[in-house]
Amino acid sequence: MNIVFVHGWGCHAAVWDKLVPYFGDHDVHLVDLGFVRGGPRGASVFPENALCVGHSFGVMWLLKHGTRPMRGLVSIAGFDCLHKYVPHEVLAEMREGMRHDARAQMEQFWESIGVADETAGWDIDAGGLRGGLDWIATWDTGPELKALDAPVLALAAKNDRVVRKEATQAIWGDGAAELHWHAHGGHMLQLSEPEWCAKHIRTFADALEP
Repeated sequence: MNIVFVHGWGCHAAVWDKLVPYFGDHDVHLVDLGFVRGGPRGASVFPENALCVGHSFGVMWLLKHGTRPMRGLVSIAGFDCLHKYVPHEVLAEMREGMRHDARAQMEQFWESIGVADETAGWDIDAGGLRGGLDWIATWDTGPELKALDAPVLALAAKNDRVVRKEATQAIWGDGAAELHWHAHGGHMLQLSEPEWCAKHIRTFADALEP
């Protein structure tokens, strides 16, 4: 099976390094959204009918730009729209921080999601990151999610400080997805709990096989 992995805002494809080895028997394709330089090289062509795995903003990107048909969608700490669920001033303050001192803003963000050690040498693209924040502040891919003709798996942590439990339940609950909760994995579940994520994704993928 082809599996496409899309990272979230403020990251590059190295955030999948702990998860991808669990899928060595599949054809893996990484997407690079251009927020941070120096990560694994992104693929230039993405197959149709793939299992698409997104983290955080990467889920919204897949809903908007992912190839169709899609065999299945996996959300890890993801969302179809974030600005509905966070106070306006939170995103506004981040956008102002990016204009004033992009590196300091990113270091604060990385610290808040628990990846400060992994990101010490990351080379940011401030313009790309500001553009990504604009997307987060304006995009609503709820219609794309409703129109998606594919099964959905959502993995989330109850202590996620970016996509709060209430937002996750509103987006993925009530039958919108097969939703599984981790008690304390945080926003970067694919790094903090890769085995747990892989177990659920592989079970989901196995059910998609013809």
